Amino acid sequence: MTSQKLSSIPKTARLLAALGLTLSTSLFVYPSASQAGKNDAAIPAELQGEWLYGRISSIQYQDQITGQSAAPNGSSDRFIVAANGNYQRNRLIQINTYNCASNLFIQEKGKISVNDQQLTFQPTESSSKGQICNSGRTYTGKNTAKPETYKWSIDKNEYGQDVLLLETSDGQGQAHYGRPQ
Repeated sequence: MTSQKLSSIPKTARLLAALGLTLSTSLFVYPSASQAGKNDAAIPAELQGEWLYGRISSIQYQDQITGQSAAPNGSSDRFIVAANGNYQRNRLIQINTYNCASNLFIQEKGKISVNDQQLTFQPTESSSKGQICNSGRTYTGKNTAKPETYKWSIDKNEYGQDVLLLETSDGQGQAHYGRPQ
């Protein structure tokens, strides 16, 4: 890139690019009241919008010499579904065992399809970054996310809030998603 082209980029964008960071924007179109009932992608209205799953382990390790606590173990999955079936999803998993902290962050965009009680995330683009045991061993990947299919249902929790249950096709895994507050 020439210096003339580089100087035409806003200063903040140049700084983020120099740090190896990127900004991404997505356009999600949610139906207006006048479009109610017009859903070409057959995405049920109750699935549309933002969903969040997260958990943090209550078990934590402490260095016996320094007394310093290790970061907690945990995972998070947050996605937004538009009426037309477009989705954006961000996932993080962090595992800490004594002196070893590993993490993996995945961003993806794509289309969701719904067939009865089966929901499929079909990524069209993705990126992933990870680190193994606090070391220089890092991982980056592009477009490695694979389609995932779940059995889905929506229920109410004890506070009357919507809860989305995603269950793996083999029935061995379940996650309960809520609406962000």
